[in-house]
Amino acid sequence: MSQKIILRSPLDPVTLATKLRDVLGDEKARPKKGVTGHGSEQDMMLFVYRPNIQTNMNVRLTATMRPDGSGTRIEGKIGPASNVTFFMIFWFGFLSIFLVIAAFSAASGAPFEFWGIFGGIPLAMMVFGALLFRVGRGPKGKDEKAILEFLARTVQARGA
Repeated sequence: MSQKIILRSPLDPVTLATKLRDVLGDEKARPKKGVTGHGSEQDMMLFVYRPNIQTNMNVRLTATMRPDGSGTRIEGKIGPASNVTFFMIFWFGFLSIFLVIAAFSAASGAPFEFWGIFGGIPLAMMVFGALLFRVGRGPKGKDEKAILEFLARTVQARGA
């Protein structure tokens, strides 16, 4: 679900990291609304912070930085963290077991009081999980765009 990204900045890695640190603060700084994160001369992690939404399912840029001529090559992935994708596959897979059992129960003539609840609760949990994932990502493509615009504005990073 993450997309590979390669950017190039005219700034060297030390200057780039210093500029990011000046704008974002250090790792202990309280995040402010908008693009935030942390980084060093070798790597960075940026995401869009929303004060009223507390989820780790947000879109993030995780990248490494290497010297590239007189500038810096930023290479990484942008999208939800890989552990989020793994969790969602596990979540829907586990709950699907209950839906299959409820479907077999309904097909074999079990009373609605059994299969309705046995299938209804996991179905509601699946809807909640999908909603949580959707809310955490923000409006489609908007977070990715905000992160890339932040890098373009702050460290003049453009597509390589």
